[in-house]
Amino acid sequence: MKEEDEEEQRARYDPDPNMEELPPRGVTPVHGVMVLDKAAGVSSAKALVPLKRELPRKTKVGHAGTLDPFATGVLLALVGDATRLSDLAMALPKTYIATVKFGVETDTLDPEGQVVAEADPGEVPSTWPLEQFLGEIEQVPPVFSALKVDGKRAYKLARAGEAPAMKSRRVRIDELRIVEERWPEVVFEVRCGRGTYIRSLARDLGAALGLPASLTALRRTAIGPFLADESGVLHAPITMTRAAGLPPIELDLAQARAIAEGRMLPVKHEDGPVAVVWDDLLLGLGEVRRGRLHARTILSAARVRVGERGSRE
Repeated sequence: MKEEDEEEQRARYDPDPNMEELPPRGVTPVHGVMVLDKAAGVSSAKALVPLKRELPRKTKVGHAGTLDPFATGVLLALVGDATRLSDLAMALPKTYIATVKFGVETDTLDPEGQVVAEADPGEVPSTWPLEQFLGEIEQVPPVFSALKVDGKRAYKLARAGEAPAMKSRRVRIDELRIVEERWPEVVFEVRCGRGTYIRSLARDLGAALGLPASLTALRRTAIGPFLADESGVLHAPITMTRAAGLPPIELDLAQARAIAEGRMLPVKHEDGPVAVVWDDLLLGLGEVRRGRLHARTILSAARVRVGERGSRE
């Protein structure tokens, strides 16, 4: 199966806020964001298995930003309360090193598919039409993807021999540059926003040159500030809100207790989404509307800490 769409990821990995499932009593819960350097040949879900084995039983673990099995690189594992922050993680920009082979196209647009088109690639292009792919562009997703067409997964229709009509959608590419030319293969670095398919970009780069094209390799080197060389490091949940650029609102203990109990707070802050912070701990996500702070998500570990501190004072 190819990349999951974001709706499916949220349904699979975001816990129901009304159903908190904590590790057994006496076991210290683990919460945070960990970078995994996914190897080729395994799905994103299976890449989480070794981590799950090291965590306390019943610890929630998910990931943000699926990588196809053939791809390698940064996969963000969201642990415990950090699973509640998956929307922030998926919105972060992503950076890839993509190897594109011109003159050959597969049905999946990657090395795992069947060849459906071939052409003599000729000489290395003297100019590259890269600028047309920068900024906000329309992109048609691959037919082998988890997007739904008439209520069915596109890749299932494609496997059944059907040709699903994929609708173009708007995506953003911030940077596209050539790293290495070894024609007919070319290595590109791509920095892009959510929802961008690098397989589609490979196909479209070929089409701009009048050639079939597919990926032969793909490595994700970064998601926002999270890099591959940080593999195995557990970052506190507040790292995610900082990476997403959410402005923090610092609360004192009394205010933190009020927010944890679901009450609104008067604040002097411009309207918009914020990170709710107490004692350098991410209490949750909130939104300021007309001078009042409304809690949208409260993290269970922070709620417990606030309760414990309040009971001692």
